Amino acid sequence: MSKLKPITHIGLGGSVREAIEAAIVECELAPGTPLVDRQLASMLNVSRTPVRDAMQQLETLGLVRRQGRGGMSSWVVAEFRERDVRELFELRRALEPLGFRWLGGHWDDAIARRLATYFDDFPEHLERHQYEAYLARDRAFHKEIVVLSGNSRVVGFYKIMEKQIDRVRHFLATGYEGRMDGITTEHRAVCAALAAQDIPGTIAALVHHLHQGEEAMIVFAHDRRLLVEGMG
Repeated sequence: MSKLKPITHIGLGGSVREAIEAAIVECELAPGTPLVDRQLASMLNVSRTPVRDAMQQLETLGLVRRQGRGGMSSWVVAEFRERDVRELFELRRALEPLGFRWLGGHWDDAIARRLATYFDDFPEHLERHQYEAYLARDRAFHKEIVVLSGNSRVVGFYKIMEKQIDRVRHFLATGYEGRMDGITTEHRAVCAALAAQDIPGTIAALVHHLHQGEEAMIVFAHDRRLLVEGMG
C-alpha cells in the first residue's frame, strides 16, 4: 500500500513528513529517486510548503540529499554507500552493549529472563513465511536492549538512527534469505550467554552478531551492485 496518499489537514506538517519518511524508509521511494515537491504535494493533496519543510527535516535525518543551492535546490532520496552501512553498524556496536552493561551492574532476574527467552517461540530453522515475524521480533529485541541502558540521550539518538537501520533492512530485504540461519544462531548465542548470567559473553555475542550482519549486508549489496561510490 502506498504511503504517498492524500492526507487530512489535521497535524498537516507532521503528517507530510511522516508520509514521505515512511515511503523512503520502506523503499517505496528508492535510493536516488528525485523528489519533486510539486509532484509530492499533488500525491499528498497538500501545498508545496509543507513538502519543502519535510524535505529539510528529512535532510537532517540523512534520508534525503539536497542538490543545488538557494532557489535552485532540489532533493533526492539519499543513496547507500558502503561507508553508510559500516558507520551504522559501528554506532550499533557502540550503543547496544550499553543496555547489557547496565544489566550487569543492576541485575534483574525478570528482565534477564525475558530477554534470554525472546526468541523461544520460534523454531531453530525458520520457514520462509516466518521471516517477517522473526525480523520484527529482532528489531524489538535490539531496541529493548538499548532502552535498558536507561540513558535517554542514547535512546533518543538510537530512535533517530533506527530510521536509517530500518531503511537498510528494507533495501536489502531479499538478502535475508541466505542469512536467516546465521541470525537465529547468533541470537541464540546472545540469549544463552545472558541466561548463564555471563554479561561479558553476552556483549561479545552481540558484537559478533552485529559484525556478521554488517559483513553479510556489504557482500550482498556489492554482489547486486546496490551501493554507490563517493557521494561524500
